[in-house]
Amino acid sequence: MTRLRLFASLAVLIAAFAVPTSVFAHPSSQGNGYCKFPDGTLTPGHCSAADHANGGHDTHLPSTPTVSPPSSGPGGGPPSGSPPGGNPPNGNPPGGNTPGGNTPGAGLPDMNFNEANCFIRHAATPAQICPVEGGMQYWFIGADGSAQPGPYLPDSPRIERYEGTNPLTGKQVVIDYVTEGDKTLLRVSTYYPDTEYDTNKPYIFTLDPGHTVRYISW
Repeated sequence: MTRLRLFASLAVLIAAFAVPTSVFAHPSSQGNGYCKFPDGTLTPGHCSAADHANGGHDTHLPSTPTVSPPSSGPGGGPPSGSPPGGNPPNGNPPGGNTPGGNTPGAGLPDMNFNEANCFIRHAATPAQICPVEGGMQYWFIGADGSAQPGPYLPDSPRIERYEGTNPLTGKQVVIDYVTEGDKTLLRVSTYYPDTEYDTNKPYIFTLDPGHTVRYISW
């Protein structure tokens, strides 16, 4: 009987240590580790016990989203002045109006593309982001500078991840958020339209809370 009680006590003790290990285990996937909360906010590192009690869970974000080049799609060169790299040239984003209406993939109906209010300031961009009520509107940009509304990006709750295709160029688009220090940045990864010299040239940038664009690959 004494031996049976000893085994029972050891089993209870082992179970007590095993539960926290399974609950707070960090994911094994590669990438930067964060604690993610139900409202979508991220903090660097492992979740604490208090974070877990508030609904947080450990997650990883890749350093750069992987976007596979599309197998086919319309070609055509971008307008002259496609940036070869470095800092973007001064100038305004492409113009053109898009008819209003509930366009598939659009965030808000009856919108007009207003380049003066948008954040990307060079003419050859295949993407554009503009402020709208309650968030931001992503615009697909064609090789001729035409624009078509893409996903609506609300301030709250933030989207987890958007994956789609620019209907004007046939290029894939990935939109998500990354955390750098105390800032959560919007990240866009897509491609330029095909040119005579470059095929599926990456176009990746982040947009910080102050709406400053930082180009990672272009």
